[in-house]
Amino acid sequence: MDKVLNIIDDYKQLILDAERHIWANPETGYREYKTTEYLISAFNKLGYTDSEIVKAENTTGFYTVVDTGRPGPTVLVLAELDSLINANHPECDPQTKAVHNCGHHAQCAAMLGIAGALKNKQVLDKLCGRIKLCLVPAEEGIEIGYRNELIKEGKIKFTSGKVEFISRRYFDDVDIAMMIHAHAQTPEPKMLLCGSSLGFEMKKITYTDKSAHGSEPFNGTNALNA
Repeated sequence: MDKVLNIIDDYKQLILDAERHIWANPETGYREYKTTEYLISAFNKLGYTDSEIVKAENTTGFYTVVDTGRPGPTVLVLAELDSLINANHPECDPQTKAVHNCGHHAQCAAMLGIAGALKNKQVLDKLCGRIKLCLVPAEEGIEIGYRNELIKEGKIKFTSGKVEFISRRYFDDVDIAMMIHAHAQTPEPKMLLCGSSLGFEMKKITYTDKSAHGSEPFNGTNALNA
């Protein structure tokens, strides 16, 4: 493990530069075109050719696969591209008010360390199976109107990026999925492991039945029963 960590450390400046660049150029879900191109360029510099990178058609995000040549599972490693919108944040984009105050910029930067290490024979010789690295868009539940317009235009089918990529069958071959998430409110560095909640799907629900004033609930049909 120490050898792997030392190899990743060789990419320290690349990781730090990416973190600063993506922080300074936040983009919300399904708008992460600059972030996608920046990261593809970084992958190219690490030795991943354009033919090895699969771009998501009509939208943002991409994935690539590293094959060890030995039998084993396909492990999916995810990082999320999108920012939030917070007009009160001192470092938000002055025009869009977007800002990475949920830490997705750090996920993307960390992915470059992983991508770099997987190009090293000393690391790859210790692994088996296939590793799929995926930069996924639109994992914050915001700008639903914009995403619904993209659905109407036929560019996407789902408002959330992971569900969209599942619908495109990008993950059909995956046996195990994992990702790292940093929360700005965490008071000190710590690692927590959980076995679920890697993605989400948004639903709009309209209740249609008999309404009633709060003082006469017995004259209506309680929507909570739905």
